[in-house]
Amino acid sequence: MKAVVLAGGEGRRLRPATLATPKPLIPIDGIPILHIILTQLERAGFTHVSLSLGYRAHMIKASFGGSCSPDLELDFFQEEEPLGTAGPLALLPPFEDSTLVMNADLLTDIDFADLVRRHKKSQAAATVALSRQDIDIAHGVVELDEEGRVTDFREKPRLSYLVSGGIYVLEPSLLRLLPPRGRHDMPALLDRARAEGERIEGHVIEGDWHDIGTPEQLDLAAAAFRADRGRYLGRGAAAALCAGSGASQEVVGG
Repeated sequence: MKAVVLAGGEGRRLRPATLATPKPLIPIDGIPILHIILTQLERAGFTHVSLSLGYRAHMIKASFGGSCSPDLELDFFQEEEPLGTAGPLALLPPFEDSTLVMNADLLTDIDFADLVRRHKKSQAAATVALSRQDIDIAHGVVELDEEGRVTDFREKPRLSYLVSGGIYVLEPSLLRLLPPRGRHDMPALLDRARAEGERIEGHVIEGDWHDIGTPEQLDLAAAAFRADRGRYLGRGAAAALCAGSGASQEVVGG
């Protein structure tokens, strides 16, 4: 199985930490988040990962000097300008099979291999991993009809939403809808696919999912990881595998 990890962002919301360190190398309880992700992918049976890099790319490549393990091949694709969450895919060779695409700024215990299996079984053009997020409203919520009459009043309700987890499985055919160059984001690509009649599936993550886009979110992710590393790295594992050298390739594009 193959995967693409989008690791080119600047992480502006995490400043000042990301002024010196690229966001994918921000440590979660001492381990760079990108190393955790690559360890998870290797343990899920992925054999090849393409890393799309941009901001401080040299630091990311130097952080592991090649591959995480002899069983995981890495290659690097350099963004000469920010290309969004889908634009970097235009730099890669055409997909040969269903391919996992994910952001490098999240912590999750999702079963990546199971997500790919579910996607293939659905015969969809794309599957989006979703996280259920609850929001507590501190005030009473009032609903009105068109004439201004109160139709509902809920005191401090908890609202529930499904948000994109930044993890996708894409079919090769979907990339025909991607512009050959320039910035393009995944929601626009998937909307375009739906408009052309393609089937887009959603898979709700049953376990844990954390965005690490802000210092507060990073702290929550670090606390969860610190409390149960085995949940994310596998039972019996004390550390990530990404610490050695191995085969790697580099491609520059933009």
